Amino acid sequence: MKLIHIPVLMLSMAGFSATADVARSQLTYGISDREPIDNIMDEVVGEASQVTTLYYFTALQDLQGEQVVHRWYREGELMAEVSFTPTSDYWRTWSSKRLLPRWGGDWQVQVWHGDTMIDSKTFRYTITPQRYLSE
Repeated sequence: MKLIHIPVLMLSMAGFSATADVARSQLTYGISDREPIDNIMDEVVGEASQVTTLYYFTALQDLQGEQVVHRWYREGELMAEVSFTPTSDYWRTWSSKRLLPRWGGDWQVQVWHGDTMIDSKTFRYTITPQRYLSE
């Protein structure tokens, strides 16, 4: 039996990556030095007299030059949309949303690359009952 060696040509597909992804993501009350200051799990508790500001942090990998969108939904209704175009292969970014006290309920932040949702976070926003002090 005779072995035949066939050279394999590897082609580079510029702008394409099978590993394009969200390397890290988290919901937080703030950002410091381009990093989240805390990690909000499933419930956000606001106060009836204040607006609550949240941030959704994402570290994007292999998406340089591609459009990425954060979409904030309340009870299935689109409340905000923020677009980004990463300028490097590893890019940290975030969007923020100011939640009014009357916007309690189920929320979701989605991260989209083209027609593909590549990440999401759901949480419940509740308001603490007002406490009145007797005089």
